[in-house]
Amino acid sequence: MARFRLQLAGRAGETNLAAPLEPLLLRAEFRARTWRSADGSLLQGFAGKGGFRLTIGNCLARICAASECSDAGWPVYACSDGGKRKMSVTDFVTANFGGVSYRRLSASPSQE
Repeated sequence: MARFRLQLAGRAGETNLAAPLEPLLLRAEFRARTWRSADGSLLQGFAGKGGFRLTIGNCLARICAASECSDAGWPVYACSDGGKRKMSVTDFVTANFGGVSYRRLSASPSQE
């Protein structure tokens, strides 16, 4: 994947080939279970499984890494990258996972 990004980046006259992940383009059930951090990292919940996919970095703008995280006894999650991360939820909109703040994609701009 990185090879293709480098090839696309090297093309003269072609820019903005990638588009940002827009909440309105996701189905409602995915928006409800997806949070995004300020740096573009994503936290996506699995319906009915109690786990998350953590994507660190913005995959559209630069290289990123994804890990699967499973419940290791609330509030701790064990992730496939070998790390353990703690979750806290302050309200409907905001979650903190591994010390990083995430905002729910389905939340309206007025919700805080």
